[in-house]
Formats: sequence, structure tokens, C-alpha cells
Amino acid sequence: MTMFEEIDELKKDLPKIKTISKEMNKIELNIYQRISVCIFIICLLVGVLFGNLFPSCGSSSEFYSNVCITTEFNFSLMLFIWFVSFIVCLLFFMIGRVISLLNSINDRLSKK
Repeated sequence: MTMFEEIDELKKDLPKIKTISKEMNKIELNIYQRISVCIFIICLLVGVLFGNLFPSCGSSSEFYSNVCITTEFNFSLMLFIWFVSFIVCLLFFMIGRVISLLNSINDRLSKK
């Protein structure tokens, strides 16, 4: 038996798009997961807002004076807020996922 014959013998069909979409439609978000998605969207906007509200000194300004001559959008603050909010919301989302899995296990055990 050649390698190609073995591959043809062991090969499985790829799932169809309809079955994939049916599997994805069965996933429902619980309240913790919805809250984490909403908080993440709000934190993205807050990151942009804080980047504007707290600008950094421009590269053409004098560093030894107390006053910035030119200010620029604070990308580092915005990215920091985005990163922290992503981590916090991801943890919150995972807690919601664990609660969802525990509820499904409880439902299956209570049916027996």
C-alpha cells in the first residue's frame, strides 16, 4: 500500500459550511460574556478618549522646559488601556464560559 492510498483511505470529508454555521448558531452568550463584550467595546472608546485627553509631548518640543510646545496623541496610553481591558474582559469572558459549561453539565446530570 502506498502512502497516497493510505491517505485516501483515512481521509475524512471536511465539514460543510452549513454544519459549521449550525454549530456556531447554537452558542449562546450568558450574561457574564455579554457584559465582558460590552465592557471591552466601551474600553476601546475610553482608550481613544484618554489618548486625546492626556496627550504626550511632541518630538519637536524642548525636553528641558516645563511646558510642551507641541502635543501629540498618546498612543502608548491608548494601547495600554486597550491591552489591560482585553486581558480583564478575556478573564471575565472565560469565567462566563466556565459557568456556562458547569450549567450544561448540571442540566445533563439532572436529566438522568
